[in-house]
Amino acid sequence: MNIITVINAKGGCGKSTIAMNLASGLARYEHRVLLMDLDPQAQVTQWLAAGDGLTPEGTLVSALTRQQSLSEVIQPTGFERLSFVASADGLEDLGREISQTEGYPSMLTQLLAEEHIADRFDFIVIDSPNQISPIMENAIFPADAFIVPFESTKAVRSYASIYKLLVKLRSGNDFKMLHVLSNLTRLPGLRKRVLTLLRDDGIASARSEIRSCGWMAQVDENGGSIFHYRPLSKGAQDMAALVEEVRELFTNGRSAQTEAAETNDPGSQTEPLAEAVAA
Repeated sequence: MNIITVINAKGGCGKSTIAMNLASGLARYEHRVLLMDLDPQAQVTQWLAAGDGLTPEGTLVSALTRQQSLSEVIQPTGFERLSFVASADGLEDLGREISQTEGYPSMLTQLLAEEHIADRFDFIVIDSPNQISPIMENAIFPADAFIVPFESTKAVRSYASIYKLLVKLRSGNDFKMLHVLSNLTRLPGLRKRVLTLLRDDGIASARSEIRSCGWMAQVDENGGSIFHYRPLSKGAQDMAALVEEVRELFTNGRSAQTEAAETNDPGSQTEPLAEAVAA
């Protein structure tokens, strides 16, 4: 089983949209996929009509507090081979409560292991909170790979804090990463500035990019999956390319950093980011 966390410390970067469509896209390849909403805003939960975002029963909140088992809060969806764990805003309060508990970053990892979730799914896709918190740490701890969307220069500048947390929790650097441009093609000047910042910080961008697409902006009100809502759209094409890149990531055991290190482009190296983290 492979666990992928979609993460950024800035809202509005397309994180939840990418998580939802990555999960539904992987399911189209006949993978058994579990999508987990760890964002207290519970956007994906509401897109899938899997909860009201307020009631903790039947959500991850109940599983983490041991009021229900994780298996009990796993729901089917309207998409074949895609299951779901809902969120609720009580997740934010829970994060504050567990912050003084020893070993709290591994609470979700323990649940996954105790209930042998790996035997039931090929992929888990986690939609992380958009701010650094104990819940974000739980989204980081079990992940094999991270997808980081960038839709602004602010998202790039805030990335050092996320990367610092990754290194802290996963000091062995035993994870893969894809840095994905999101919703920038209608703003070529901004897109260029984002690419320049990424290059200057030694951050290699993914091969795939999620272009600006009006249908993607409406997908949250239409079931969440662009593959089912508008299968011929640019958004569906781009998400299909990202799904394929993710599958290759695990098949080939390569990461964006590995590919960058094999190029002759000095701007693709990771020293600047490493120096920022060390500082």
